[in-house]
Amino acid sequence: MKTRLPVFFLVFTLTLISALSAQTVRTYPAPEGEKATGAYTVTVNGQAVDVYSAKSQYWDGEYYFASFDFEGAISVEIQSGFPMAETVVLPAERFGLDVKTDAKSVKFTAEKPFRVSVEPNGRVKPLLLFGNALEKDAPKADDPNVIYFGPGVHQVGKLEVKDGQTVYIAGGAVVKGGIDATGKNITICGRGILCGADYPRFKGPNAYPINARDCEGLVIRDITIRAAWSWTCTTWNCRGVLIDGLKICCSNMINDDALDLVNTQDAVVRNCFFRTQDDSIAVKGCLADHRPCENIEIEDCQFWTDAANIYRIGYECTADVMRNIHSRRIDVLHYSKDFRPCEHYWANTIFWLQPNQDMTIENCTFEDFVVYSDGSNGLMLVAKPQRCTYGAVKDPNPGRLKNCSFKDLRVVGKKGFEGLIYLRGNAPQWDVDGIRMENVTYFGEPVTQNSPCVRVDGEFVKNFEIK
Repeated sequence: MKTRLPVFFLVFTLTLISALSAQTVRTYPAPEGEKATGAYTVTVNGQAVDVYSAKSQYWDGEYYFASFDFEGAISVEIQSGFPMAETVVLPAERFGLDVKTDAKSVKFTAEKPFRVSVEPNGRVKPLLLFGNALEKDAPKADDPNVIYFGPGVHQVGKLEVKDGQTVYIAGGAVVKGGIDATGKNITICGRGILCGADYPRFKGPNAYPINARDCEGLVIRDITIRAAWSWTCTTWNCRGVLIDGLKICCSNMINDDALDLVNTQDAVVRNCFFRTQDDSIAVKGCLADHRPCENIEIEDCQFWTDAANIYRIGYECTADVMRNIHSRRIDVLHYSKDFRPCEHYWANTIFWLQPNQDMTIENCTFEDFVVYSDGSNGLMLVAKPQRCTYGAVKDPNPGRLKNCSFKDLRVVGKKGFEGLIYLRGNAPQWDVDGIRMENVTYFGEPVTQNSPCVRVDGEFVKNFEIK
């Protein structure tokens, strides 16, 4: 006699098998000598994820990061010797993570890629955790146009990349050196690490860990950069740039700007996580031929500066114009530890728009930003044409700022971040014209033009409004 299984049992079993087959987790073992032990252990669906260490000059120095790929629903568990009951995961809200904590662990489930900072004690020894989409169509090691680095540690010094070449840093690879890229259709990608930890400040094998000059059709995707010796990732006179999924784990020194877009046009920056000591995003004009910085999209990113600005636009200004720079869905996980008043030459703020050298900054938008306050004070916006002296440039004319907007800005967390919004023109020809803000809230309270955190200084500010 044959026994027939109930229909509901068959359906349940098939559904379970289908669900399990749809879950894929891919991890990459760290090379010998690179795995950090003792601080955190990470498992995803029961699989171990190796953890790396990085350096900061602040908050007990060392912090940690880990990365893996997945598809489908996953369960993440993080254990630590640190007390975990009060752990904060930033920005859990952005990625829809339902975080559960107890004395020794943090747990959450995820169904889409995420980039978070796991913080048992604020900025002290956090874990940066990156859950990536599965890698598809990875370059092949035998492709003559691919410079391939497989798992392991590679000492390369300066690597020069030309037209049509791809640099591939596989998961589990640590490449020690810097990349000089010049030409068309260059790609730098992979799940591995580009590391500058062996080099003192300003003494790397080339100018910057990624030094892209005169590129067209440049793609930088998914790699992690650790420990820069100067600016971390730079594009000089590049057009048609895509930076997608780049992770930067720095803060080992000042001058480690995460991304410097220098005289660059038609760039998209998305799905990135930057921790540096210096500026997160710096838009600069440093070339003698004054090419513009324009048509730049920055979206779906997490930024963290330890001692500088989140956005600094216009400090170096040999460009004729900086325009059409748009940012949306950005999380500011941490802002500068150093509060300085808005009049200070080296003030630190979330947004610093400071046109210099008779240049105009215009038509820039910033939308859907969340600033996480740790209770310390900080500036929100400094919009101020000014004379910025740097290098061979001494006491130049200011520039002009016009038609920039800010919408849906929220400050959350511990009260203490006053978030001054400061506007000051310099002269009739170097004014601030057409700054608009809408739906700005600090700790749930709306900011208006009459709020104490809003200050308009002088007569050369026109058409400013907060709705």
